[in-house]
Amino acid sequence: MKVIIVGAGDIGVELAKILARREANQIVVIDEDVERCEAVSAELDALVLHGDGTHPELLSKAGIEDTEALVAVTGSDALNTVIAMLGHRAGVSKIIVKLNQVGLRAACQEIGVTDIIAPKIASAGRIVSVLYGLHRLDFSLATRGGLRVVDLPATAVAGRTIAECAFPEDVLVMVVLRRGDTLLAHGSTPIKEGDTLLVLAEDDDALTRMRELLEPDK
Repeated sequence: MKVIIVGAGDIGVELAKILARREANQIVVIDEDVERCEAVSAELDALVLHGDGTHPELLSKAGIEDTEALVAVTGSDALNTVIAMLGHRAGVSKIIVKLNQVGLRAACQEIGVTDIIAPKIASAGRIVSVLYGLHRLDFSLATRGGLRVVDLPATAVAGRTIAECAFPEDVLVMVVLRRGDTLLAHGSTPIKEGDTLLVLAEDDDALTRMRELLEPDK
């Protein structure tokens, strides 16, 4: 599989190392920092390009036209979103973007981003799992058993409290993410425009019903 990774920070480099363990993978790493590029080039069998990953010419040099996956993990949400748009325009089938804030999630979803990695949401999920005692579970086994942990936009129910939304009984709303704040969810917690809900669903059917409530137009 050919993968272009834009951003040679901790996440990008670790991902490149993992992918490099399989000889069948063809890896391209792009970063604006010369020293980072040199370090990656010295350590990994990968094509390393120095430059701005939002420049179409550089992405073309990386071979984006025939790449199978594009991963944008720079330190800028705006840059990652632009990179995703360029990848979508080039016809990349798998596009993964890292977002530190939730503001650009809608834009990324609209252009067909395959997945959004949100460290803040992941951290919130881990904290909540501890608060609810779920850290005792092996989540890799739990998800295979049917549990689903996802984050969903809450615009469709803005203006109500969680208790007023009548969510499915087999779905637990754990956290409300609001403009950089992480709020532990209670029945009296108000939902505001732009909020994102971190939910635990019992199975795919429960998740589907929850999506229908929160994303009625899809």
